[in-house]
Amino acid sequence: MSPRKSSRRLIPCIAITLALAACGGGGSDPEEERDHEHTHIDTAGRLALSESGQPRLHVFDLDNGTVERTHTLDNPASAVYTSPGQRYAVVLQNAGGLVQYVDGGLWQEDHGDHDHDYRQASSLRPWKLAGVRPSHFNAEAGAQGALFFDGLAPTNASFQLVTDASIASGAAVASTSLSAALHGLAIPRGSSVLAAHPDAVSGLPTQLGVYARNGSGYTFSGTLPTLCDGMHGGAAAGDYTAVGCNDGVLLVRHAGVVLTDSKVATASRVSTVASHPALPGQFIGFSNSGTPSTTRFHAIDGAAGTATDITPNPWPAGTLRRAHGFDRSGQRFFVLDSTGSLHVWTHGASGWVTAAPVAGVIASMPTAAPFPALATSAAVNEIYLTDPVAQQLITLDSATLAVKSRRSLGFVPAHATWVGIAR
Repeated sequence: MSPRKSSRRLIPCIAITLALAACGGGGSDPEEERDHEHTHIDTAGRLALSESGQPRLHVFDLDNGTVERTHTLDNPASAVYTSPGQRYAVVLQNAGGLVQYVDGGLWQEDHGDHDHDYRQASSLRPWKLAGVRPSHFNAEAGAQGALFFDGLAPTNASFQLVTDASIASGAAVASTSLSAALHGLAIPRGSSVLAAHPDAVSGLPTQLGVYARNGSGYTFSGTLPTLCDGMHGGAAAGDYTAVGCNDGVLLVRHAGVVLTDSKVATASRVSTVASHPALPGQFIGFSNSGTPSTTRFHAIDGAAGTATDITPNPWPAGTLRRAHGFDRSGQRFFVLDSTGSLHVWTHGASGWVTAAPVAGVIASMPTAAPFPALATSAAVNEIYLTDPVAQQLITLDSATLAVKSRRSLGFVPAHATWVGIAR
């Protein structure tokens, strides 16, 4: 991993004669020589920030602390995600039935004997993916992502598979429609996708359907037997997929093409599941329960088939989660609560351990959406929080939780996601 440097140093090929050979030289095209002059860009990356209630996406350059460019969307964003290869911002517009893509302008290519970094201005891609009510995007790290469209009768739900390469070319890799309209999710796993499957009577998602890739489409292979009433929220990590249910978490173990499903019970409905590629088979599930409503946390161990309640300290009744995320190593997990305090857990041999929270990171918490959003750099040890009330972006050291900067944005931020070159 490359530490961030204040000078954003560029590393050239060592000598001109070696550069001509190692960097694909030998020709006399001066443009080509300039293209291969530098292979490493020292950058913290960029943030894609949607503006609340407005059809605008701002790309914030973390190296110079300013908005690099603002892009006009067709509709206000309902969610913003990072593409599987981390180059693009995937901008869902639920009410407008549209997904648009913004090239963050930072990417890396494998040139055989070296990786070559590129930096350019961010840009709104011309390709738009239309569909009724886009709701979720689940990515398989570094590979592919599935966009789920809820549909609205008589239009059935559907999902579309995309990669960074397909976004660049302006075409989905594969797609299929489901048997009904429903609010659900689709999780890609290699050549198959696990997607919400509707109950024949209620029309609500109660099982996971298995779809096998068949060229540019999918073949429905049937449903997994374990029921999952109230299905919502899912993630994949290692050989396991986890999906939230009314009574716990539906776990699916992947052993090649063989799938084994089971249920792990929790005391309240799990509606959000978080995971990190560095923690195979490990998940954190969230649920809200009690009077007043309070957020609960569950550490899910796929291999052991267990759910262990984990609670930040302090976490009084009525405290709600407003934002969350892992650091880039996956060893720290952050939760911003409804008072503006930031909690951190560290992962070790005995599981998750809580540390003292940092109070007042967000001085004035909003009482309604948009709430603060949390994003993590995959290039440096930083996390970022938006402050909608103060219209600021807060940068914190992900190891010490020290606030490194508070920068004025000049607009009310809603969603945030990181794009750039992972280190």
